[in-house]
Amino acid sequence: MNDLSDKRNIDIKEIPLQGGLVVNRDSKTGLNYLSIKGNEAQGVSVIITSDKDIETLNKLADEFQKYPVSLQRSTAGLYALLEISGNLKREKDGFTFLTPNGVTYIPYDGDSGKAWEIDMPGSCYATARKCLAAENDCADISAWTKNLKGIKIYYGDNYGTTQTNNVYKVDDLGRYYMFA
Repeated sequence: MNDLSDKRNIDIKEIPLQGGLVVNRDSKTGLNYLSIKGNEAQGVSVIITSDKDIETLNKLADEFQKYPVSLQRSTAGLYALLEISGNLKREKDGFTFLTPNGVTYIPYDGDSGKAWEIDMPGSCYATARKCLAAENDCADISAWTKNLKGIKIYYGDNYGTTQTNNVYKVDDLGRYYMFA
């Protein structure tokens, strides 16, 4: 069935997927990944079935390690997994990616003053995945605020913190207001 199972003398039995699990294929790398349909940002597992798959994953992690914000191998590997699963988009000046809690933008140079994060309800994930997959500039926060309602936005130096400065909420009518 696959190279690694043969090399390690492991008998792999095929069973039907349950609980909404689906296998998808990344068009760029050809790697398969397992996720829960409609809940892809909550976690995925890349399916490695050969030495070629390992090499492909390592090459992608090598690409990400070239950016100053992801010099550590573990960070580069995480970004590679997010891209394979369709949860990360490389922009002109940074990465935009889906997280279990929302959407994050991090500039390649790691400048936290330019970063932002959106907290959103789980009901927004299908729309968020469509927005990320679209051919638009996802680093532009307005691409998100037009489509997602009931979200909280953290800008600049407050990205990734619990401080309340520079924090905005978008109501169901798409209006911004500051909250504390």
